[in-house]
Formats: sequence, structure tokens, C-alpha cells
Amino acid sequence: MSFVRKIVKGMMPYAIVRIYQNRKRGNIVPVKLKTSVSDNGKYPDFCLKASNDVLIFSNFRQNSIYREILEHVTPQLGREYLAAINDCRPGLLKDIEKIKENDIYGNPDLVEYESTGKICPSTLRYTKVLADLLNLFDSLDKLNIVEIGVGYGGQCRVINSITSPKEYTLVDIKPALLLSQCYLDGFVLPSVMKYKTMNELKKNQYDLVISNYAFTELPRKIQDVYLDKIILNSNCGYITYNDISPEYFQSYKKDELLKLIPNSFIINEVPLTSEKNCIITWKNNRF
Repeated sequence: MSFVRKIVKGMMPYAIVRIYQNRKRGNIVPVKLKTSVSDNGKYPDFCLKASNDVLIFSNFRQNSIYREILEHVTPQLGREYLAAINDCRPGLLKDIEKIKENDIYGNPDLVEYESTGKICPSTLRYTKVLADLLNLFDSLDKLNIVEIGVGYGGQCRVINSITSPKEYTLVDIKPALLLSQCYLDGFVLPSVMKYKTMNELKKNQYDLVISNYAFTELPRKIQDVYLDKIILNSNCGYITYNDISPEYFQSYKKDELLKLIPNSFIINEVPLTSEKNCIITWKNNRF
């Protein structure tokens, strides 16, 4: 069997269909402005290629350009995420086989852990975020969730593997959205899925907004758009904060965000992945 046929045989039909549709529609996305720390030109271009080519998609989580931005959680850090999950939400690991399906696509690095078997350390990070969300907000079922900065859709898929949100809106640059849709179309998800760029978004109220690092890596002028359209209208939120954006971005500092977002407060990032990191969260009357 040829290499291409082996890859295609291992993929669910909708992932292949999505790649074919992207190519047929000529989804070529010019990237002119630097919109975040990760928007380095190479990353958006690779996401676009992976969403249009079965061979590239089959191995995208091994690509060096992609791994500059994502898929760089070390085996040791994965072990720390696993320990944190055991501490704060041990019952979540009974569904580990469902969670491990995240690693079907893209050929990620898998690490053998005693309590989980082989799993990608990045998938354990997404699982730790889910554990935090369940501890903070109890249930995600029937919620209207929005995620700012989506990678390939890994966090969304982990959440949808264990819970049943009503709607899930992914917000990012177009090339990342195309790749995430290729990935997520390979799964049956309980949520109604929506994929939006910043300018495609309407001002809307959401039950929960999630952003793993991405929001705090944006320039202030783009952060203001998301504050207006999403964050200040969202009942609850979970934003992993880091402080790595260049000075000229003038990104909001955590103290400024705490003043801007009503009822927000800080919890520790566990495990701590950088000295200044923390999690900004809030919940309003519904919860």
C-alpha cells in the first residue's frame, strides 16, 4: 500500500473532505499585519498549507515551524500536568481513552505515562484546563462557549469529548481556523461549531470565554476588539495570562485586565510554566 493510501486510510472521511474543499475553493489567505506574537508569517502560511494538503496535515504536529508556536510541552511538563489533574479532578482520568483520541491526527509525539498509557503531553495540558473549568464552573453542558486563539482545535476537542456545550465558537486568524476545521471535522462533536475571524465576529453574549495565552499575546488595539465583542459580554471567563508580547504591542497587563473585567480574580497556573503567568477568571450570576 502506498504511503499516501496508508495516510488516507487512517483518516476519517470528513478531514479528507475538508482538505479537498479548501483546495477546490482556493483558500489562499494573505497575511499582511502582525496580529499576535505567534503571527510570524511562517506559522499562518504553514497552517494554510496543512489545511490544503493531506500529506502535510498527516504530520503537521511534527513540523518545526508549527512547533515553534504549539506542540512543545515537554514530557516532564506533561507529567506535572498529569499530577495536577490527579490532585484537582482525578475522576477526569476515567475518560482518558476518549481524551487520547485527540492524538489521532497530525502525528504528535506520544509519551508513555503509567496512569494513561501513550498520550501527547500537549493533550494533558488541554485536559488540565478542562479540569480547571469543571472545578470553577461545575458543568459546561449546554453552554455557549467561545475560544480566542485556537491552535488546531485541541482544547475544543478535549472539552467536547467529555462535556456537551451547546455552541462552540473558535476565533483566530483565517489560516488557523482552516486547519482547526480540518482537524475537528474528523470527530463527531456535540457542539454546533462556528469559526470566526476578528472582523467576522458580531458583538455577542457568551456563557464562557476561554483563551490559553493567546489573548494576552495580542496588541492592545486587537485586545480592545475582543474585550468589546466577547470578554466584557461573557458571563464567565478563563484566560491564561502570560507576559511575552513586545513592548510596542502595549498589551494589557494583568492588573489592568482585573480592573477592566468585572468580578475577575487571579488563580495560580498549575504547573507554572513561566514566572509571570497566572489565570484570570470570573463568573457572574448564572453560576
